[in-house]
Amino acid sequence: MAAETLISWLNDAYAMEMGLVPILENHAQDAASDPGAKARIERHAAETRQHAERIQRCIEKLGGRVSLVKATLSAVMGGVESLATAPFRDEVVKNTLMDYASEHFEIACYRALVAAAREAGHQEIVSDCEKNLADEVAMAAWLEQQIPVVVLAAMRRQS
Repeated sequence: MAAETLISWLNDAYAMEMGLVPILENHAQDAASDPGAKARIERHAAETRQHAERIQRCIEKLGGRVSLVKATLSAVMGGVESLATAPFRDEVVKNTLMDYASEHFEIACYRALVAAAREAGHQEIVSDCEKNLADEVAMAAWLEQQIPVVVLAAMRRQS
């Protein structure tokens, strides 16, 4: 039973990561006027693809398979969500806030997966989830620093 639950939760994480890729790619394009931010978001999109691959390997180690239905639905929803802020003049501010919230959701998910995998005795899965967690914590910290920067830039453009 514990393995089935862990596989289910890993599938949720896989779908989450797959859904975030199109959002991050869109947000990188939205940040084109800031080459440093664009590059950092693009780097995190690549990390996010690696996270999904790492989680897929974890699922397969447990004898499971990725849920293509969850992953496809999440990717479609991510594509739609990536366009949600486009009509707004303060699009980059909204993107930054949404990305910051998403990173904290991912951090919580990976902390839960680490605890579950540790309890189930799957140290390799613990290690893989901790690698993903470290990337999410780093991105959240970067985004936290970006919030005042993008807010001030948006306010100056509107003045």
